[in-house]
Amino acid sequence: MKSQNRQLANAHTKTGPGAIRALVLLVVSVAWLIVPAQAGSLGGSFDGVATLTPTTTAGVFIQNFVGDGTDATYGAFDAMSQSTVDFRNPPNIVITNGTLSEVFAGGDLFGTGSGSGMASGHGTATFTIDFIITGGTGIFEHQTGDAIITGTITQTGPLTEAIEATYTGMLGTPEPSSVSLLLLGASMGYRFLTKTRFK
Repeated sequence: MKSQNRQLANAHTKTGPGAIRALVLLVVSVAWLIVPAQAGSLGGSFDGVATLTPTTTAGVFIQNFVGDGTDATYGAFDAMSQSTVDFRNPPNIVITNGTLSEVFAGGDLFGTGSGSGMASGHGTATFTIDFIITGGTGIFEHQTGDAIITGTITQTGPLTEAIEATYTGMLGTPEPSSVSLLLLGASMGYRFLTKTRFK
């Protein structure tokens, strides 16, 4: 009788090779769920036109841009952005409060940006913007990332500009909360397996 009780107690505490394999499968399955479907590099170019709207502060303008471009991975897109551009300390340019959307056939990417530029004094300027991708729709749903945009601005009128730019970056960084969910799921799965293995 004592021998049977010891065997039963051992059966309830052993997970066995089958339970371990099931646990590994559970961890891999949950890990697959947190890997972004579109994770990878970003790179491409775009161009378009912008209009400048004066603000109540002299030398500070709201810039509205529309254009289109091509990404090396995801193809053609339409681009729209708005930002605050400060020309008060020439030749330096300060760009803040930027928002940018890229509309692809399969979904949209959107985010915020800020940066700086340098005017040439002859109607042109160069700029660099740090674009923080905060989300998306369609194939880009729940995606995050970062890209550096560099380009040139050519003045075409008192309040109009032509813009050409290129960008490189990364898309699809998993959020820390996803890792926490993975660990929680693995822990719960392990407990479930050890409790039900020999019932």
